[in-house]
Amino acid sequence: MSELHRFALEDGSDLTTLVAGLEQRPCFEREPDRTIERTVYDTFDWRLHAERTVLEHERVIGGRRPRKGDEPVVSWLVWRSIDTGEVLGRLAVDEVPTFAWDLPDAPTLDRLAPILEMRALLPLVTVQIERASLRLVDDEGKTEARVVIERARMQDSDELLAPVVEVVPVRGYPRAADRLTELLAVQVVLRPVESDVVDEALARAGFNPGDYSSKLKLRLDPAGHALDAVVAVLDALFATMLVNEAGTRADVDSEFLHDYRVAVRRTRSVLAMAKGVVPPPLLDELRREFKWLGDITTPTRDFDVYLLTYPQFEASLPESRRADLRPLRSFLVEHQRLAQTELVAALDSPRYATLVDHYRRWRADPRREPAATDPEVVPDVERPAVEFAAARTWSAYRSVVRDGRRITHESPAESLHDLRKDAKKLRYALECFGSLFPADEVGPLVKELKAVQDVLGEFQDCEVQKGSLRGFGGAMVAEGGADSAPALLAMGYLIEHIDERERVARDQFADRFASFDAHHNRARFRRLFGPSSDDQQEDHPHEKRDMKDDT
Repeated sequence: MSELHRFALEDGSDLTTLVAGLEQRPCFEREPDRTIERTVYDTFDWRLHAERTVLEHERVIGGRRPRKGDEPVVSWLVWRSIDTGEVLGRLAVDEVPTFAWDLPDAPTLDRLAPILEMRALLPLVTVQIERASLRLVDDEGKTEARVVIERARMQDSDELLAPVVEVVPVRGYPRAADRLTELLAVQVVLRPVESDVVDEALARAGFNPGDYSSKLKLRLDPAGHALDAVVAVLDALFATMLVNEAGTRADVDSEFLHDYRVAVRRTRSVLAMAKGVVPPPLLDELRREFKWLGDITTPTRDFDVYLLTYPQFEASLPESRRADLRPLRSFLVEHQRLAQTELVAALDSPRYATLVDHYRRWRADPRREPAATDPEVVPDVERPAVEFAAARTWSAYRSVVRDGRRITHESPAESLHDLRKDAKKLRYALECFGSLFPADEVGPLVKELKAVQDVLGEFQDCEVQKGSLRGFGGAMVAEGGADSAPALLAMGYLIEHIDERERVARDQFADRFASFDAHHNRARFRRLFGPSSDDQQEDHPHEKRDMKDDT
């Protein structure tokens, strides 16, 4: 489809005169005026905007309404391109569903599901639009193009937005829109714009599309000291925690808690690397309290994951057995609700408030703490940030390589679980402090490490899922579920299926780790992070493995 032509009218242009002038021309036909409310939806992390699309709920509240069959349609869900205005999908709806899996079965909207995944659609801003539309027709009365003029205001407000004129091409008439644009430019001063009224409304409401991402984006100062780098990373992670806290409490969708927990885990990993930089009493307190945060958020997250995985569980069963599994879903929903209630109570506790307050005050002035700059207490506090980050990353890398090389096909499952923890610590070191090093060097290492983590994660998930399903089965029987027996049989079938997945992951590990441990990666790690000699490594005892208590 041809590109949409969108313009703003310069000050002083008279929209009424413009419309009347076009209407008098024989080649134009006025279409019924409409009053429309448009509410913009997106996920918290702007997944639709990242695809350069927007999802809107359009409600016709005035003027002649479009019809579908014999009944007028007053409410549409419209998915369109931001850049061209092309409608990618349209569906008559009364309410906007919260999740992709609640969308009605419509081929044009099926492509939304892999974009939205498990994130909730959130209403962002509503505008009320007065729309006038004229169509350019040929000698046979066929529509060649349209000019649409929109005057909008924020909902429940007298605040007017800038009027927008759009020239909308019609398929099959590629040059008509250009001719129409030239005709308009003779009558009024047109200024091309990329945004429409909804974009302006988002800006006026204080939204900045794309301003949140779960990815850690840092630019650490290579000239800074170790303490500066540690605090900068912790600041960014704490900001992520806080921005996700409200959604975590309200249980809007599972990703709020997921992102909150990732920030907590990264924080714990950075604190573990901060020995010799943060005074020991404070460091011990923070590590203890952030471990508590990890513990109190685990039950809800576990049930979230099982509920997200449930469709895969069901799909792995023979069709005749799938209905038997439904008591498991009811069990998961109920226990997720109970775990969520306990989580909110913990976040409302004095302990959490004290942690947040103390943590915020320390980060605001980290050198005010007792012994914060005493070289006998914190010998690495003034160490160059690049040298500090390289040494800690090198130590984490050596642990991964040492433990990974020891694993054989006969090694117990615990050895793979321990390696998974080591790999996670190395990944966090690369992500949190990677901006101190060349991005084109760090990126490939993260990619190779992620491939190892994926297979270790699959192996760990299978181990945990088997144990959890057995535990769930026992709890369902203890809670007196009348229809537990068929569900237990179905869960037994699931465990057999998970056993096979676990075997495949175990078989894949050797190749994945060998690829990570290849000569070119070893050379790159040493070039970026390695000391000049092994003897220098012993000069900093804090760089030895000291994070065994972190999970």
